[in-house]
Amino acid sequence: MNSILLIDDDFELGELLQEYLSMEGFQLKAVQDGATGLTEALSGQYNLILLDVMLPKLNGFEVLRKLRAESNVPVIMLTARGESVDRVLGLEHGADDYGPRP
Repeated sequence: MNSILLIDDDFELGELLQEYLSMEGFQLKAVQDGATGLTEALSGQYNLILLDVMLPKLNGFEVLRKLRAESNVPVIMLTARGESVDRVLGLEHGADDYGPRP
């Protein structure tokens, strides 16, 4: 089964994604802060990381920077911060894609 880690402090988004992705055969685990997310991401259990920028404990850019020092797991930044500067920063830090959300 394909495993996805969602690192996002929006609990409702996690529940919604879990519902939709499970119907497509994906297993989603959601964590709500950057420090816990980094630990989970480094466990090697996930095929994809969905990462928010604005997180408690460690922001998404810091999580990505530390994750990239040890792993090449695909990361998609999924965040409300959709300005061009944020997109460039996310991609420069090693994100595979950067998707703004409404």
